[in-house]
Amino acid sequence: MTHDGQPDTTPGNPEIAPMVHAEKVLDHVLDHVFDSVIMASTDGRITSFNRAATLTFGYTAAEVLGQNVTLLMPEPHCSHHDQHIHHFLNRGSGTPSPQNRELMGKRKNGEIFPVTLVLTSVEQSPGDWIFIAIVRDLTQVDATLRNLRSTAYSDPLTGLPNRLLLMDRLSQAIRSLNRESPGIALLFVDLDHFKPINDNFGHHVGDLVLRETAARLQSCVRESDTIARLGGDEFIVLLMGVENPLSALGIGEKIRETLNDPFLLESIPPLTLSASIGMTFCQTHAIDAESLIRQSDFAMYRAKAQGRNTVVSYTLAQNPL
Repeated sequence: MTHDGQPDTTPGNPEIAPMVHAEKVLDHVLDHVFDSVIMASTDGRITSFNRAATLTFGYTAAEVLGQNVTLLMPEPHCSHHDQHIHHFLNRGSGTPSPQNRELMGKRKNGEIFPVTLVLTSVEQSPGDWIFIAIVRDLTQVDATLRNLRSTAYSDPLTGLPNRLLLMDRLSQAIRSLNRESPGIALLFVDLDHFKPINDNFGHHVGDLVLRETAARLQSCVRESDTIARLGGDEFIVLLMGVENPLSALGIGEKIRETLNDPFLLESIPPLTLSASIGMTFCQTHAIDAESLIRQSDFAMYRAKAQGRNTVVSYTLAQNPL
């Protein structure tokens, strides 16, 4: 120690060796943790930037050391940063408890991305703080969640919404109906004689037919409408903003004619298919989604009974559900 009580930093002093060793250990640990660890001084200048931070933000440590930490923040976080620091310093209530927050970070290339932030601080001397931010990149997490949602709500073969997503959209559409609004319509589309395709040419060809059917259905409707695959060769088309049943029947006829066009697939002769289509129209929210699907399903079976390759409208007199 020196005469004034401070550590003696003279080269060769045995007291400094443990301190140097501890700093090297700390640097080693920080460079091998998964999360970005960024330290900043009271004035917001970056004093430490570990290896994970360089990978996450795209800067080298040399590029950011001494720079304001707002370099790593998009708006509005960037503008609010100094305000938060001043509030903390003026509060005088001691070290805050670390809190996990979700916000956005900014990479060197300008990309904005989601992160979680745990911020804590250490007071070195009165009014002199070190702020320590532990940052985790959520980009991959978000991608995984999107993939899980896609898997949960879409048909893996065609990419169309599945029954679960259809029920959600149909329920919302029913709730939105009122006396002044247009109605909605459901078209239940079932391919005629689809099983022989699988039997004669294999399921691979059957899958190609189903994908092509999905594409043709999409070509017949607007982006605001929903096409869902219930399974097998059964599809549901939810039409939004339908003025009257005749309009929905017109779309059904368009779909029927489109599906009559030959399917030109590799390695097999052109396939000619047809579809039986049942339609139900709704202008009231006094019905549930399952009932509407049952109505369209019933109308589809009447289309089958009438010789297939036709569109039949549901009426209450035919089947009082």
